[in-house]
Amino acid sequence: MQDKIRIPKYPPAKILKIFENFRYFLVRLSRKLTPANVAIIEMVQGFYVTRAIGVAAELNLAEHLKEYEKPISELALLSNSHEESLYRLMRMLASQGIFIEKRNKMFANNRLSNTLLNRKDSMRHMVIHQVNGINWKMFEELNHVVKTGENAAQKILGMDVFKYLEKKPDKNEIYNQAMTNSSLMLSYAILSEYNFSRANTIIDIGGGQGILLSMILNKYKKIKGIVFDLPHVIEGAQAIAEQYGVSDRLETISGNFFENVPQGGDMYFLKSIVHNLSDDQCIEILKKIKAVLPENGKILIFEPIIENDNTYSFAKLYDIQMLVGRNGGKERTKEEFKMIIEQSGLKLNKIIKTAAPFCILELKN
Repeated sequence: MQDKIRIPKYPPAKILKIFENFRYFLVRLSRKLTPANVAIIEMVQGFYVTRAIGVAAELNLAEHLKEYEKPISELALLSNSHEESLYRLMRMLASQGIFIEKRNKMFANNRLSNTLLNRKDSMRHMVIHQVNGINWKMFEELNHVVKTGENAAQKILGMDVFKYLEKKPDKNEIYNQAMTNSSLMLSYAILSEYNFSRANTIIDIGGGQGILLSMILNKYKKIKGIVFDLPHVIEGAQAIAEQYGVSDRLETISGNFFENVPQGGDMYFLKSIVHNLSDDQCIEILKKIKAVLPENGKILIFEPIIENDNTYSFAKLYDIQMLVGRNGGKERTKEEFKMIIEQSGLKLNKIIKTAAPFCILELKN
């Protein structure tokens, strides 16, 4: 059955930025009003909550509470867990606003725990991916990374993290689902801000399972699309295309964008790709796309942009993930984007802010 896209109505990006700044002003104010030694310990102990959320996702606790509230004894039985230990975990999470603890050790879902349900807009797989063994171990090597500049994946795995995932189908499946989780959230924001009506054929380079392209094709009935990625990555793309009723207009092509990119598109996407790459690799990929880009064609890059100020920034936060996991990968400032774009022989036409912590960079010949 074809899914109908209902795009959430987001406030303008400027309004959201004001709200975000105010929200983090309150966080900083709270820390300033707290004794410094207490505030720093509270920040350090944040990993208790992080790992507990990960366990809740792994045990599928939200799904077990989907229909109605349950006593801890039943929840322990359903999740094959030790009852007292599970209660202590759930008690702590409820105190943090994740799940609700009621009388007599009864628990129920709430707004935050609902994000861990097994549904389309779930963040469950993203949570599992963020706190699973490999990612956790990479962050244990942050000291080594900072002192040597060597990425943690190379140190603990002896190979690039994507090559590792290729060899581990179970972990690759979690990663693909995690990217689909985050792509759905980002896709809503992109569809709200960008008009794709002038495109004829869109080619999504490194497009994963193709959820962004499927959603665009669902809304714009005359556009055709191609998802281009490694064979083990695009396995689920056709199923998602069928879910959105666009399988007759969406094609999958397997390949490596370091070797070549498909021809025939008048618009090319790079979503969450550039931040995985060094400057030289970015320039190499952009030059490959430029070589097949029509004169009036466009390239859209979807990435966070680091602001040159001392305010809270998702991009600055996620840049640490790139630091530990990618060899040369990083989040970039506007100036750094301009540099790689100009060295590729392309022009930055405009930057569009979205309701998500990502921007759309529109490039042209």
